[in-house]
Amino acid sequence: MSAPSLLRRRALSLLVAALAVAAPAVAPAPAAAGTPALVVVKTLLPVDDVHVSTGHDHDSPARPDSQFLLVGGGAAVDHRAYLRFDLSSLPQGVIRSAALRIAVAKTPTCRQVAREGIEVRRVVEPWAADFLHWGNTPASTPDDAVTALADLPCGVSAGQTEWPVTDLVHDWAAGAENHGLVLQSPDESTDDGVWYLSSRENDDVPLLSVTMEVPSAPSTRGVYVTQSHQDGDHLWLASTTPRVYTTVRDPAGGQLAGEFQIEHDPAAPDQGTGLIWTATSSQPAPKPTVQVPAGLLQDGWRIRLRVRAHNVTAGTASDWSPWQSATLSSVVPEITGAELTPSHESGGVTVATSLTPTFAATASHPFLDPLHVAVEVEHDPDAPAQGTGLIWYGAGLDDTASGAQTQVTVPAGLLQDGWRLRWRVRANAGPFMSQSEWRTFTVDLSQDH
Repeated sequence: MSAPSLLRRRALSLLVAALAVAAPAVAPAPAAAGTPALVVVKTLLPVDDVHVSTGHDHDSPARPDSQFLLVGGGAAVDHRAYLRFDLSSLPQGVIRSAALRIAVAKTPTCRQVAREGIEVRRVVEPWAADFLHWGNTPASTPDDAVTALADLPCGVSAGQTEWPVTDLVHDWAAGAENHGLVLQSPDESTDDGVWYLSSRENDDVPLLSVTMEVPSAPSTRGVYVTQSHQDGDHLWLASTTPRVYTTVRDPAGGQLAGEFQIEHDPAAPDQGTGLIWTATSSQPAPKPTVQVPAGLLQDGWRIRLRVRAHNVTAGTASDWSPWQSATLSSVVPEITGAELTPSHESGGVTVATSLTPTFAATASHPFLDPLHVAVEVEHDPDAPAQGTGLIWYGAGLDDTASGAQTQVTVPAGLLQDGWRLRWRVRANAGPFMSQSEWRTFTVDLSQDH
């Protein structure tokens, strides 16, 4: 290996080590008195795994992409395997149990020495999988170490095996820095043979399974409405029968649902007062949805909506979300002043005298601003021999001010002399969309004046 490559690997090794030291430990948080809790099983995959042997040195470090993790050894060479799991995804709660599960691809052949199995220890120093050799292996502690597999038969594939590592995970939860685990022979002075374990490069990935008692704490990110347009803190609803939805979660898991309420806006008492409708979703998390029935809401009404999350399994509920104000309106943008240039009228037909004409129109809306304005140009259905369907979709500025004129020009190379075409203008702000009538025209360069 070249000197620059070794320097890069050493630098990355130090960076990874620093990050490992900075990683927060898992903190158990007992449930408050009276808070319902659920049993949750979290399965974690290793973020690093590598085996290192006495044959690995500074110039020939261990390979972290090996398909197997070798553990044990004999008179000629010894092996250890290192694994690290990211525990940051574990929820706050009480750790009941933990198990390390790894598939044994092959047990050692039978030796005269009594079978010792494999010991799992907690590593107490940083390490980097991409630059590990026997000379820089991190220290480990025998405290709460656990040994298993001593009773497996010789020289066979034993499938997934398990070590009860509850005490080791508790150590991390109590504040010990998480530098992972090491698997090694309980007595490396004996010739106990070599174990072949599946690494994360294999189909049978090592797993850390943690069973926890987690307090239920359902939450929601607020209420959302289909066919709506957000205008600051206010919603404009284009439908009187929208779908209303939310996102819900609970670290304790369980069956989650959303409860929705719609009521009259107290600022418009002449339209009515109090609750209009309430519903609980039957659709499962993470996006519970309900459909507002017909006949409940009216165009022009000012309303407000809110939601809260339910954990049906635990019997818990979140606080209500803040009220979301909304107005129902069927008003769509008005399109005026549509014109095509350069063009003129000839015998009741609009004639464009350029292959790159400009289309212009003004779109306005009484309360939505800005608007999206676009022009569609397509073949005239009455002249199918020239082609069919859309030729060009030209959008103006995405933030066209309401009441401002939009102009778009057809790019060169799209239209041909003699074609019969049609065009229209589309304007929208969210679901509030309108389009002008189709206008036909003919391209005739011979009439260019």
